[in-house]
Amino acid sequence: KRKQIVQTLQNFLFLRLPGWDPERTLNAIYPFFKWMYTTWAVALVVILAAAALLLVSIQFEEFQSKLPEFQQFFGWPNLLYMYLVIAGAKVIHEFGHGLTCRHFGGECHKIGVMLLVFSPTLYCDVSDSWMMKNKWHRIWIGGAGAYIEVFLSSIAVFAWWFSQPGLFNYLCLNLFFVTTISTVIFNLNPLIRFDGYYMLSDYLEIPNLKQKADKALMKAFAWYCLGIHLPDDPFAPDRNRHWFILYAVASWIYKWVLVLSIALFLYTWMKPYGLQNVAVMLTLASLGTMLFGLGKSLYQILSMPRNEPMSKLKIAFSSVLAVGVLGAILAIPVPWWIHSSFTLEPYHVEHVYSFSSGHLKQVAVEPGQDVQQGDVLLILENEELDDQKRDYEAQLDVANAARNTAVALNSPDEVKMADERIASINDQLQSVTRQIDQLTVRAPISGKIVAAESVPEQKLPGSGKRNLRSWYGTVFQERNQGALIEVGTHLMSVAPSDAMQAVLLVSQDDRNELHLGTPVLMRCYHLPDQIFEGVITEIADRQSDYAPRQLSNKSGGDLATVTDQEGREKLTELAYQATVKLSEQTDLMFSGLSGRARFIVDKRSIGGWIWRYIRQTFHFRL
Repeated sequence: KRKQIVQTLQNFLFLRLPGWDPERTLNAIYPFFKWMYTTWAVALVVILAAAALLLVSIQFEEFQSKLPEFQQFFGWPNLLYMYLVIAGAKVIHEFGHGLTCRHFGGECHKIGVMLLVFSPTLYCDVSDSWMMKNKWHRIWIGGAGAYIEVFLSSIAVFAWWFSQPGLFNYLCLNLFFVTTISTVIFNLNPLIRFDGYYMLSDYLEIPNLKQKADKALMKAFAWYCLGIHLPDDPFAPDRNRHWFILYAVASWIYKWVLVLSIALFLYTWMKPYGLQNVAVMLTLASLGTMLFGLGKSLYQILSMPRNEPMSKLKIAFSSVLAVGVLGAILAIPVPWWIHSSFTLEPYHVEHVYSFSSGHLKQVAVEPGQDVQQGDVLLILENEELDDQKRDYEAQLDVANAARNTAVALNSPDEVKMADERIASINDQLQSVTRQIDQLTVRAPISGKIVAAESVPEQKLPGSGKRNLRSWYGTVFQERNQGALIEVGTHLMSVAPSDAMQAVLLVSQDDRNELHLGTPVLMRCYHLPDQIFEGVITEIADRQSDYAPRQLSNKSGGDLATVTDQEGREKLTELAYQATVKLSEQTDLMFSGLSGRARFIVDKRSIGGWIWRYIRQTFHFRL
């Protein structure tokens, strides 16, 4: 039991939970699925799989263009659907093993739940097949799950390809992704202990292939690197031991690659929610358990009783070689890509904001209309400012009369006080007049009117009813006539031309890595098959507090935000704007379009990037 607990902790990305005996269930459903093992059924699956592969190959470009972007595919709620599809597909997969074992006369007494990278799946214990003399029967049992998944994947390809976008379309895509990726990367791969491993072991007729390969590698390492001669294993093969060593090395390399790939997936998926450090910690924990296993094997070698001492020459040579290889790997220069979200807006666009608060009285333009600099765009009214102006004008009349009286009475002190009073009232009157003038919003440049981002409808807390004092949508909508417009509200924009530019939101950690002229590659979400190029022309010095709604993770974007009382999406982490001038554009581009951008910020060694991440994560101050 203690050994099982230790193994579970060492492989927490692949957790296997206790199971139950499914024998009665398998015996009950076997008659309904016996046809799957006939020759014509196997031929049908092969033809269907070949047709699906042919469809994808011939229509690959269109096939790729219909695939959603990473964050769209793995975002909520699609991720929930994917978990359900994984659970369903793996239940069928494992029952395929059990039914096949039953078909060839074996028994299955254990089936249970396993968490594969925290995704639900099943495992099926068909160790009873080891007693079968026919190795091809054992191979069939091992490959039954993949056989079922190929069938499901082929159907999913056609169903997804010919269906309209919607829930069913997404479920088919999920099923295709789950069955195809899991079959290729996990189930049929002989380097990890899943179906492919047992099929290879049965084909070679070598039980416990992994353990024997690891022992052969350990024996070779002990002799060539430490000068220790380990006792021979009586059950180890006498010939072709180099193939076992090669298999063990390949298995270890693949396991490391797999863990790092999963880590990259988790990091990319969790980053929009600000949880990327959780992915890093999980990765470090998983790598730590793997290193612990290596350390344990080394300890077993060193603690074994032996008659001869270790070879100092071999230890020195292997140590120098290991340090040299590690140093060479860490010194390899690697370009670092930074990913960022962006929105498109007109090139050199001028955003129009309200500088005074007031009620919306008149909108003099429409989206798409051409205007000249100084043209009236919008008029607000503020009765409070009008009252203040009349009050100051009345006070000014009184102050002027008082001054005239003081002059007539030849009272210099009274004249001086009256002049100071008049100057103060004039300052206040000019300030109010300026605010009233700002109620008439004019075009800052000549160009075409572009509507501002739509303001979401606000609800009263706890009631779900609309706040009647608020406005939503855009100022161009008739229902917002008379609505109160606060100071600093984005009313509209004026585009001087039809050219577009991209506005990136870059994290604070990456902002210092940016430079003017840095080339950028961009892909719009609604044009996934096209990549646009550009260069950074401007980098903001001040941080951005808010993000466009389409970039928020609440709308399927990459940026973690919280909604404030005014309905704006406030960033949870510091970010800076960077403007990119596009090298080319198409007629399909329009203002407000969003996507993902990436650019190389620097070339450093692997060790340099690791140290940079450590400093940023733990905020070291040297």
